[in-house]
Amino acid sequence: MSRLLAALAVLGAAGLATALTGCSLDYEAARLDGEVAAQVPDTVVTGLVHRVVKNSRTALEVRAARAETWDAQRRTVLADAAFIEYDHAGKRAVEGRAGSVVFHGDTENAEIAGQVSVYSAVEEAGIKTRALAWKSKERLLTAEPDDLVVITKDDGSFLKGTGFVGDFRKREFTFSGPVQGQYVWTAPKEGE
Repeated sequence: MSRLLAALAVLGAAGLATALTGCSLDYEAARLDGEVAAQVPDTVVTGLVHRVVKNSRTALEVRAARAETWDAQRRTVLADAAFIEYDHAGKRAVEGRAGSVVFHGDTENAEIAGQVSVYSAVEEAGIKTRALAWKSKERLLTAEPDDLVVITKDDGSFLKGTGFVGDFRKREFTFSGPVQGQYVWTAPKEGE
């Protein structure tokens, strides 16, 4: 998740393209242009593929059907977004997708919505929900209080509930609403 947000910061900071500027003596038109400019992105890219390469290997790949940047607002919006984070050996470590991602470059906060799903091969676990919000400074990942969040493990264990808060500093998550689940225990193999 943190690499996805870092990639979005790069996209927002880079601007993806240079905006055109002009001037006008018609102040009413200029005022209206300013209002329209707040609603029109500086850059629009379709079929976005953004890769972050470290040590000659792809570390992160972000794809989006559409990416829009607003330079003055330091905001990037991705539609139909997906990401894959690779480990040092080039294997998929974490992957996810969402209908939309709104990334704020000034705070590195993000709103992620539209059937959000993230799977970690490292943790052998995944999370699915309608929408999530990331607060970078606090390192908190939260869902709306009434939204159902489902956490699954590859072994068949799962938790689902409402009022989800994931605290990445403490490496823990909590539910404040009703929760149900199943824990699958397997006996350790000989020698473990």
